[in-house]
Amino acid sequence: MLPFTFRTLLLALSLLGLSTAADPPAGVFTYTDTEDDVFVFALNVDQSSNDYWLHLSATSRSALPQWVAVGFGDKMAGSFMLIAYTSSNGTGVTLSPRRATEHSEPSYVKDIKCDLVADNNDLKGGNVVTKNGSASTTISVNAVCHNLTQYASNGPFPLLQNQPMIYAVGPSSYHGPGLRSNDPAAGLARHTAYGHFSIDMTKAVSKDSTTAGVPLPNDGDSWSLAGASANGQPIADHDPAPRIHGFIMSLCFVIIFPVGALVLRALQRVILHAIVQAIGLFLVCCATAGGIVVSMQYNRSKNFASAHQIIGILLLLALFAQLGLGIVHHRLYKKTQQPTKMGKIHLYMGPAILILGIINAPIGFVFAGEGRLSLPFVLVLLLMAIVYISVRFGAKLCGRGRKRQVAPVGGAEGYQQPNFGSSGPYMQAPPAYMRAPSPSIGEDVPLRPYQSQHSGIEAPPAYARPMV
Repeated sequence: MLPFTFRTLLLALSLLGLSTAADPPAGVFTYTDTEDDVFVFALNVDQSSNDYWLHLSATSRSALPQWVAVGFGDKMAGSFMLIAYTSSNGTGVTLSPRRATEHSEPSYVKDIKCDLVADNNDLKGGNVVTKNGSASTTISVNAVCHNLTQYASNGPFPLLQNQPMIYAVGPSSYHGPGLRSNDPAAGLARHTAYGHFSIDMTKAVSKDSTTAGVPLPNDGDSWSLAGASANGQPIADHDPAPRIHGFIMSLCFVIIFPVGALVLRALQRVILHAIVQAIGLFLVCCATAGGIVVSMQYNRSKNFASAHQIIGILLLLALFAQLGLGIVHHRLYKKTQQPTKMGKIHLYMGPAILILGIINAPIGFVFAGEGRLSLPFVLVLLLMAIVYISVRFGAKLCGRGRKRQVAPVGGAEGYQQPNFGSSGPYMQAPPAYMRAPSPSIGEDVPLRPYQSQHSGIEAPPAYARPMV
């Protein structure tokens, strides 16, 4: 135990503000949901250097979010953000300073330097920890950002008593593969929840660097609200557009377009074929429009330079060309009853479009971070291929059977001769006009029946007269 006089001296120094053991002043925001998932943001501002010291963490008892973020401002557009996600080794943390120009993925600001700061429990300044004996996992980062204020939307942040702030969390790991990257510009999936809070900046200010630093837990070993308040409950968010885009495109190229081809090949129904393919083309146009809107929300797809996007645009153009070829061929064929070059191109372009569209689907799944969907896609594709082949060959076999039933029998000209036998429907001998003359030797051959009404031979009945 320390001597009484020495403990008295330490107490006096702390009361005079000369002790360096005091915690930095900080504004602390915490939120705990019904599943005991905890979000924490704590901030200390060094007024002498405009350095921002911060602690950002999230604890989850189910699946840890792929990323956590906090932003300065009351809305996403124009906000400066700090986003933390797991580094490539799976145990560290990457802190990415970003700026959002609109309601889309914020872009990395390379001119802002944020350094990770170690504390007594973390030698690296950021980590992902699964506590022993507990199912909870925490992503935590301590850092200092040196020139943050010059990139605010309206100049340096004023030290407001009610500074508006926003926060968000990315999708959990069970929504897709977790984000692990050392790249501060790594692509982010859209948030699944976001909210608003305010913080009293005047209570988070240090006058100089001697009292500035990373905020420490203000409630023993845990965090509690201090100089901050939540503005309502967080809002759940989900963007179904990417999955709708992928589902409609897969439906068209795996089911609708092949069914349209079967209608023509198996049923010989040209008009129905055109209707089915037109429905598929309409759905492809709708899905393409949705894909363009989604692409504008993410940095990796804004320039439309990926293989999936380029192939998709080419496929759309090819589908319109296929439509034009089919219409022109059909109109010419109705006039001439002869094959056309457009028809041949249309015949071979169709399967090529289908194959390219099917290949582009898994490329799109990987591009959207949903590569696990490739397996069910392949299974459905195989099932549809079996159905298509079965129907196509079944239709061919049925067609051959029908041809055998109606095939001509008898005369060289290809028509059925009446069977004038001793039994059956034709019991009598053929009529006189159908009997061949039997000239005797030396006699003239009489004129053929039907030659003239003046030949003295009776004209044949109406049903036996040749058609003109």
